[in-house]
Amino acid sequence: MIRPTDTARSPRTSTLPRTSARPPADTGYRSTRSELPRMGQLAVDIANQGQIIDLRRDPDAHARLPHGRADGRYRCLACGHRLILQRPSSTNSRFTPRFRHHTHASGADRCPAPAQHQADIQADLTTMLALHDQLLRVLPQTALSLHIDPDLTGHRWDIPPALIVRHGEQIVVLERPRRLLTPQTVAHRITATRAQHGTKAAHWWVFDRDDPLHCDPAGTINVRPYDQTITHTKVRPTPAQRQLATAGATVCWLAGDTLLIPYGGHQRTYNTHPGEDWSGDMASWKRDWTISHPRPADGATWWGLIPQPLLALGKRPDFRPATAHATMSALQRAEQGRERHRRRRAREHAQHSTQASAEQLRIPVAATATRESTEAPARPASLPHAMATVPSAPSTPARRPQQRPSVRHRGLRWAALLPRRWRP
Repeated sequence: MIRPTDTARSPRTSTLPRTSARPPADTGYRSTRSELPRMGQLAVDIANQGQIIDLRRDPDAHARLPHGRADGRYRCLACGHRLILQRPSSTNSRFTPRFRHHTHASGADRCPAPAQHQADIQADLTTMLALHDQLLRVLPQTALSLHIDPDLTGHRWDIPPALIVRHGEQIVVLERPRRLLTPQTVAHRITATRAQHGTKAAHWWVFDRDDPLHCDPAGTINVRPYDQTITHTKVRPTPAQRQLATAGATVCWLAGDTLLIPYGGHQRTYNTHPGEDWSGDMASWKRDWTISHPRPADGATWWGLIPQPLLALGKRPDFRPATAHATMSALQRAEQGRERHRRRRAREHAQHSTQASAEQLRIPVAATATRESTEAPARPASLPHAMATVPSAPSTPARRPQQRPSVRHRGLRWAALLPRRWRP
């Protein structure tokens, strides 16, 4: 016989607090795994100049692009094999569009590329997609896309895919390096970019401010571009960054939502112009620095960084850092005014030194003149012209000086020197 208590047991209550598997939605929680790009949602479009298709950021791509094999149009970023675009069969289907490797094996799709290689690609794409999302908020009216050389699919690349910004006829190519750059890599990338997009396309190289490979701090400098003292960070550029600036590319650093635009700082010593004196206290004022802009010149000792909000780029259609360039022009005007002021002080210093020397020389001259005027009457008039004006007296035989007769002194005693009353 079955008792009622055996069929209707009450649920067992636990004394431990119940925890949810995921925090509430209002806490701002986002899974770290969901932030990484999934290889099944990425592919290289060979037919569209190597554009990278991201099904998560472009949800309408599966309806716009041909599905299936598409004559080998889609390639895997990691292994370079052909991919198949799978999409839902109907609008009511819950199937998620994805790319799948073209193999005859059934089961889960797996990329044959090594895991480390896939991780490096995911890291590069994460960096570029983060920049893509930042610019999309700043430039909502522009077309943004990632591009890569189709020949690099399946190989290890030195530079991540480039971010192409199109605003009307203006084209901007953004690079975001993560590895150490070599001169050959930089030259090859510049040549390929100009060949594909033309010489009028702006080429930007955006480095991470916190990356020690591409940012070597060199202290700070106080400047007064608008009659107000501000502090700029100085960096020591790498050989690759100097090469980029010389080639005409725009080099900058990204710190959050702020771009750091560089200008060149060159140490200089003023040449001495006529009428200037740089000695003494003016010796330190002879040393100064000069600016080179809008791009740092090759001989710059250090680069100064001007902060500019990333949002300011969206206010101009040509993607030009106008705010930073205006500050550079103000720094050049301040440099010219500083040189004029220092040279004027050098001329004043020279005049002051000349006057002081003249006063020191005037005192001995006056003393000599006074001494000569005092000694002049004691001197006989023996000048030729003075003797000619005085008539000569008749010559008379010169008298010999009379000699006084010699008196033979008797010997004196010491008693003679005493008074009379004391004499013996």
